Amino acid sequence: MSIAAAPPLRRAHAVPTHLGLRRHRRDVARWALAHGHPVDRDALAVVVAVRSSMGDGTVSLRWTSDDVRSLLWASAGGWCLAHGVRLPSGLTATLATYLRYLSAHRLFSTDSEPMTVLRRTLAEHDGDSSRQASRARHPAGARRRLAPVLPIA
Repeated sequence: MSIAAAPPLRRAHAVPTHLGLRRHRRDVARWALAHGHPVDRDALAVVVAVRSSMGDGTVSLRWTSDDVRSLLWASAGGWCLAHGVRLPSGLTATLATYLRYLSAHRLFSTDSEPMTVLRRTLAEHDGDSSRQASRARHPAGARRRLAPVLPIA
């Protein structure tokens, strides 16, 4: 009995998309690199793809805290699953950079929430995982053990 191996997952930035979306991703990546902000090609491709209307190559510029949560908790994973790609690990950091880009270029729609609200939502999401990771590394977070008792004589 042989088990068929799963096909290798492709990279998110390699999924075919509209030329306008590829240009938008390029502009964001160039800006991020020029300004020292973290950006992952695959994570950026997921963010832009989830927020776009694939038919006409436009990206939604309306952002709320619910949009941020939805993208991080459900939409990104669903898009990756539907397109046979691995969920990128740098999604939260890249989304933060993407929102900074939109803010720096005044591209948010007028009905978007303020950048401070969006940043707080990102910090809440990122804080959960970073707090757990820091606790695991911190000596006080480890399980306390008693020192061994050794006989004197």
